[in-house]
Amino acid sequence: MKSLWRTFFGFSDEGDNETFAHAMGRARHLLEMQNYEDACRILKFADRYQDAEGLYLYGWCCWRGQGVVEDAAKAVKLWKKSAALGYQPAKTRCEEIKDFINSI
Repeated sequence: MKSLWRTFFGFSDEGDNETFAHAMGRARHLLEMQNYEDACRILKFADRYQDAEGLYLYGWCCWRGQGVVEDAAKAVKLWKKSAALGYQPAKTRCEEIKDFINSI
């Protein structure tokens, strides 16, 4: 039941005391292990916590359809938010695909 509760209502593996920064560490590890669904369960909270790296990583999951339904427009939106927060890899990615961004 604990796992089901977390899946629907939050990112925490360690109860109410877990910070989003700690959960992001788990998300990075889950991505390395190619456990995209569980990583996305955490990364989807990046917008709420204004976490630029989390937005960027979630964007890649959306772009590739790993752990979530493939959605290029959502990926671009996430990368743009991350870039606006000053995350350099997101700025670089937006520059790399600027022609695509302008087409949507």
